[in-house]
Amino acid sequence: MAMHWLILLLLLPALSIRAQELPLEETGGEQAKPLRTSVLQSSLLVQFCVHYRHIPRLTYFTCRNPETSTRNGEALRAAFAAKNAQLIKSLYRSQLFVRIVQLDVLQQTGGGYGSTNTGPRRGGGRVQGPRYGFGFAQSQSQAQSHAEWLDSVLTVDALRQIVAVDLACGAPSRRFLELASAKMLYSDKFHWLLIEDFGLFNQLEAATGKHQEVLPQQAKQLQSTREEEADFQPTIEEFTEGMNLYMNTELMLAKRLSEGANYTLYDVWNPGLNYGGHVNRTEIGSFTPSQGVRLHSWFRRTSTVRRRMDMQHARVRCMVVVTNKNMTGTLMYYLTHTVSGHIDTMNRFNFNLLMAVRDMFNWTFVLSRTTSWGYVKNGRFDGMIGALIRNETDIGGAPIFYWLERHKWIDVAGRSWSSRPCFIFRHPRNTQKDRIVFLQPFTNDVWVLIMVCGVVTVCILWLLTTIEWKLVPHDGAALIKPKGGAPPRHHHQVQQQQQQQHELEASVRPVTALSVAEELQDVTEIPKQEENSNIDPSTLWQRCYLKLNNYLKQRKAKRKAPERVGLFLESVLFFVGIICQQGLGFSTSFVSGRCIVITSLLFSFCIYQFYSASIVGTLLMEKPKTIKTLSDLVHSSLRVGMEDILYNRDYFLNTKDPVSMELYAKKITSVPTTKENEADEDEPADPAPAAAAAAGAAGTTDPAKSYRDIVHSHETGAHAKDNSASNWMDPETGLHRVKNERFAFHVDVAAAYKIIAETFSEQDICDLTEVSMFPPQKTVCIMQKNSPMRKVISYGLRRVTETGILTYHFNVWHSRKPPCVKKIETSDLHVDMDTVSSALLILLFSYGIALMILGTEILYTKWHKRIIIKFG
Repeated sequence: MAMHWLILLLLLPALSIRAQELPLEETGGEQAKPLRTSVLQSSLLVQFCVHYRHIPRLTYFTCRNPETSTRNGEALRAAFAAKNAQLIKSLYRSQLFVRIVQLDVLQQTGGGYGSTNTGPRRGGGRVQGPRYGFGFAQSQSQAQSHAEWLDSVLTVDALRQIVAVDLACGAPSRRFLELASAKMLYSDKFHWLLIEDFGLFNQLEAATGKHQEVLPQQAKQLQSTREEEADFQPTIEEFTEGMNLYMNTELMLAKRLSEGANYTLYDVWNPGLNYGGHVNRTEIGSFTPSQGVRLHSWFRRTSTVRRRMDMQHARVRCMVVVTNKNMTGTLMYYLTHTVSGHIDTMNRFNFNLLMAVRDMFNWTFVLSRTTSWGYVKNGRFDGMIGALIRNETDIGGAPIFYWLERHKWIDVAGRSWSSRPCFIFRHPRNTQKDRIVFLQPFTNDVWVLIMVCGVVTVCILWLLTTIEWKLVPHDGAALIKPKGGAPPRHHHQVQQQQQQQHELEASVRPVTALSVAEELQDVTEIPKQEENSNIDPSTLWQRCYLKLNNYLKQRKAKRKAPERVGLFLESVLFFVGIICQQGLGFSTSFVSGRCIVITSLLFSFCIYQFYSASIVGTLLMEKPKTIKTLSDLVHSSLRVGMEDILYNRDYFLNTKDPVSMELYAKKITSVPTTKENEADEDEPADPAPAAAAAAGAAGTTDPAKSYRDIVHSHETGAHAKDNSASNWMDPETGLHRVKNERFAFHVDVAAAYKIIAETFSEQDICDLTEVSMFPPQKTVCIMQKNSPMRKVISYGLRRVTETGILTYHFNVWHSRKPPCVKKIETSDLHVDMDTVSSALLILLFSYGIALMILGTEILYTKWHKRIIIKFG
């Protein structure tokens, strides 16, 4: 950059001195013509940059001396230098950020225009080659130096800029355009303005022809020289046939053929030289200093893409991804027809969108196919992305997930398909909560309150029964009978009953001596026994026997007395019977006791109604979903399978999610285990150290071996197809196992819904649950990096979306989720063993406790009898 400014500063004094040294006939009245031309071109550049493109950055490519073979070449060079000096001065006075670049470094090193005849001739038909030759005898080092020079003076950055080229320089300007074509600089980053001004040269040649006499023989020679030069040098229109112009090229050609102060403006573009397109040149307006840039109304009212919607059947290479191994028919038929629409769904959907864009812009496809979207293998991309990088195709017919590692290799045009892979499985009807179904109707707070009410009721009932038993001693009429039998009578009641009994016996039986003797004997036996009990035995065994015998007699006597413990236990049994809708066969004479009974019955009735209704509702309602996350699925009893598709395998190769890593190590890949691992598998899994779990599942003893090494050892990259030790399968097989087994299968819903709708019953559909391993992925259309087709496809996809074509194809290719038609059937009301298992466990547990107590009582009875027999 500094070198260019230095050249410019050195050039301006030389140009002014050169203009002063011209002959009088050349600098007299004709000196104003270069000045008028400079003013005209300066006004054109300012108007083009500021008012038309609104880009204040200008890079102006010119030369010091134009190449010309006419006899008045010196006069033309002097006029060109004067025009450039004034033009550069006026540009620096404008509001533009101007950079002047000299093209003299691209001067011919060979024998000039006639040295070779590699370029096309005028009128020779359409140009076939990509470039035009001008007799450049350049070595490889010179070509490389010119390319490096172009990279230094014209770099692609984030900001747009104007590039103006003075075509009056001749061969250097054409050489510069060739270099820009090879570098593919005719993109939307640069707005080109090519100025072809013949007005100045025509004026100078006409002026010099007036002052000089030309002999007829010299005139013929000059005419033949011009014809040969014109025959060799193509016009700018022919030259653009070999330039790499594209759909997004912004190139305007300004031509001035007469002495008038106006330029005719042309829009130049090409659908693509590599696509077999033709150059399109359209007159779009004119420029005059007084009126500025005047464009036709149709040009001003339309955008660049809308003006270039006819690509003239350009042949665009398109590569699609086909994973169906059983594809029949032609590739075009398979992609456009809905035969087996659940296979390669997103690839065929995206291609049909591109078909709509193709019809909109009038191009044709050159199709090819591959089996991979493009994954890094051995440090390089394979599949569709690899073909785009190697320039084997132009656009990708299949959408991809846009990841960071792919950003620097490809360009995207817009969103296409929304992919939603997830685990699909039939949720188990009976989960862990179903095993405690008898506790589910009430919450823990309700159960606690019921227990509190039971304790209060038992205590009040215990108190009332005790009081009633003492106050109203009715035989068998009490609320609860104590274990000891009837309570002792009062003293006067006992005496009265004994007297009545003696009178009755006396009236019935006569008094005899024998009866009196017997009564006396009975009376005298009691004190004898008491005396015997007070006798101090001589031996130790006799003393122990007497003490044990006395203790047993005392316990037997106490049993005949009422016990408060027995009343409490009877109260507890009464409350349990009331709650269980049973009860006891007795009544009470106290109003308070009857109130307790009625209250307990009403309380039991309410509790029973709520409880039974909740049980029935639990059986009728939809089973709760307990497997809601990926972690729940990992720790469940369900087996897991994956759709055998490349992006699933690549996900496990690159994921850092610990739950996904644990899922792969435990559920997806079956690996041989050692004895150490068998001991570890019995322990509960810890999801945090996923790498250690994976290493343990693989049976390795090296702790440094990570999860990534295990995945690579089993997958061997993203293209491994060895399913012998893993659960990778096609959608039909996986969903068949989902239907008939406790199995979870990871598949895209677009492929799964159609199979489910055709093979699953309504009840099976209602049992399905979906759990995502990663969020839904948005896919995009792709093409080569810096491709000129990017704006075309972006605009086409937006139009396709606005007009409803995208929605139409989405409904065609994406199967809807099968609806769940819930019906109450007899199979929904059955109670299986898992549901009643808690009641059976309680019953078996009570059986065990009863048997233990029975055994204890039997042992105690046998021990008691043995003691009595031994000491009796």
